Amino acid sequence: MPLKEATMNGVRKVLHWGENVLAVVAGVLLILMMVITAIDVVMRYAFNAPLAWGFDLVTHYMLVASFFFSFSIALRMGEHVAVDYFTRKFHPDVRRWAMSIAWGTCGVLTGLIAAMSMVETVHAWKQAEIIAGVIPWPVWVQKMIVALGATPLSLRLLLLSVGAVPSAEAQAAAQTEIHEGSLT
Repeated sequence: MPLKEATMNGVRKVLHWGENVLAVVAGVLLILMMVITAIDVVMRYAFNAPLAWGFDLVTHYMLVASFFFSFSIALRMGEHVAVDYFTRKFHPDVRRWAMSIAWGTCGVLTGLIAAMSMVETVHAWKQAEIIAGVIPWPVWVQKMIVALGATPLSLRLLLLSVGAVPSAEAQAAAQTEIHEGSLT
């Protein structure tokens, strides 16, 4: 197995594992959000004593994490929203190249989002930024969640981009098929 292929397989395996871990975390957070919200509702309306921390914890951290941690695995499993009205009409080779360019562009942009989120995380940490409220929630956690979710999504998009480009052998075979087909 060539070095490039072995490296790509290693990256895929690590990414696959990371996506699975983030998906489990997202699932646990979803369950915890339901439990916290249910307890908060009961406490608020039955005892007139809502959880002071419940709404902020759910909306600022848990909800954000459950979304961002699910993006990459949803893409891997094909469970994302895809608007493919026009690309279905493309020739298969054009479709592969168009998707490769689109995935690559989105991968780079998502990578920039992840990088900028990390920069913002460090800045928020150093400045001790907080969300004003009953409990002073740290802002850096929220920004770190975005970075942690955007990083595997960026890698997944870049892998899809590279995988969509036909190899030189596949391109040569397609050209041969086209030329042979035109002769008959």
